[in-house]
Amino acid sequence: MKADKLSGVPETMLITLWAKATETNRPDALLRDPKAVEIMNRIDYDFTKFRGGTMSQVGCCIRADLIDREAKKFLEAHPDAVVIQLGAGIDARYDRLGRPAVTHWYDLDLPEAIDLRRRLLPETERNTYLAMSLLDFRWIDTVRAHGRPVLLILEGVLMYFTEAEVRSFFDAICRDLPNGTTILFDMLAYSLVNNAKHHDVVKKADKTVEFKWSVLDTHEMEHWNPRIHLVREYYMSDHARGRFPFIFRTLYHIPYFHRRFNQRIVNLELG
Repeated sequence: MKADKLSGVPETMLITLWAKATETNRPDALLRDPKAVEIMNRIDYDFTKFRGGTMSQVGCCIRADLIDREAKKFLEAHPDAVVIQLGAGIDARYDRLGRPAVTHWYDLDLPEAIDLRRRLLPETERNTYLAMSLLDFRWIDTVRAHGRPVLLILEGVLMYFTEAEVRSFFDAICRDLPNGTTILFDMLAYSLVNNAKHHDVVKKADKTVEFKWSVLDTHEMEHWNPRIHLVREYYMSDHARGRFPFIFRTLYHIPYFHRRFNQRIVNLELG
């Protein structure tokens, strides 16, 4: 199956697919995703160009595993939840979590991404797809209509939007989603804003892609709206199990480097 029509940000979803599929075959895997292996084998694309991107390959798997863990905690507390994964690409999280018996699970992405997703990961009665931008806020009405606890997941997404767009997104969900709504997402390493040309694999996918947003202190987001509360966050280098190259393992012991060159997994709740 060809993926040559993908470009720009949608093409980056092939990076995370490659990272998870590559990891799954390791005996010491940080994440196991057999569905990623199956999907990658069905796509006609030159994945070899990502070889050598150790930081990103490992980082994608740490990121996915930490978000999976947080999602499981939420679903254990709220088994009747509605889940929506925004910018889902061809991520198989619904399968990876064992197809949880939630009220409903939505995966949302741009039409070209959803078209590929439907061919590789068919919808089910409980897991359906929305082909639109996450800034097309009609999806909020769809989620809210269930009247159940809400979990939003954004993996590898928000860094491609401007601060104004990210704030617009949070304004909308703060206005329209219920108390207890949980948002799980990754915060780009602050040093990478406007520096995608230095990223080890994104620069190989599409040179027009740029990283546009991050904040150095996640608590800053609590000042955007009084409903936003930081529940917890994880610095990804603390969960790498020695898999990052030696030079980075050394540098992460320096507080300045640890804070500015580290990606984070963030759990926010609307109160």
